[in-house]
Amino acid sequence: AITADPPTPVLSALAVMTQRRIRHLPVVDGGGLRGIVSIGDLVKYRIERIEAEAEAMRSYIQSA
Repeated sequence: AITADPPTPVLSALAVMTQRRIRHLPVVDGGGLRGIVSIGDLVKYRIERIEAEAEAMRSYIQSA
């Protein structure tokens, strides 16, 4: 089975899921299942991070 461990970066997990054409990725730590992430979960996380970074940049530019 294709799995990830907790410190796997989001972009790396997305790359594996895209290359392998899978929608869910089990997260395994110490031989035990810790959770399952979906490609939708990871895409949503990335969008939220990008939006937060854009807002931070807008705030910085407006305060200058």
